[in-house]
Amino acid sequence: MIEIRDAGEADLEAIRAIYNESIPKRIATADLEPQSLDARRAWFLNRDRATRPVLVAVDAQGVCAWGAFTNFKDRAAYAPTAEISVYVADRAAGQGVGRAMLDALLARTPSCGIDRVLAICFAHNEPSLRLFRSRGFTEWGAFPDACVMDGVRRSVVILGWAR
Repeated sequence: MIEIRDAGEADLEAIRAIYNESIPKRIATADLEPQSLDARRAWFLNRDRATRPVLVAVDAQGVCAWGAFTNFKDRAAYAPTAEISVYVADRAAGQGVGRAMLDALLARTPSCGIDRVLAICFAHNEPSLRLFRSRGFTEWGAFPDACVMDGVRRSVVILGWAR
């Protein structure tokens, strides 16, 4: 059984570890180097968590996933649109934790003033594409060959959801 709750500063090391675990796989983030705890703390503290929450999923072993909304753009007129991120620890993959996290975040959209959600995924990240599509996200756009990781060009798919 998992509990999903608002993240606190005490969760930042686990959030950072889960994020950094994803970097070498080259499937979920375009970061190429591990993120420092100071960088993750700045990301956490420099946000309005009332409208751009960070959530964690906790099981018997501790934090096993996290998810967050971030601004699509920082200009005020874009406030109703947010980008979503969901990261699941390797040890919890395939257990429905990502789906539960996504559902918890989408349930928060009314209280956050969000009515459009963007999921920006690599085109080769089939698990994430399936997850978002299972919750009604549809393709809103693409950036062909948008980045280079280890000498390989990778395309990005923009999925969208509207309340």
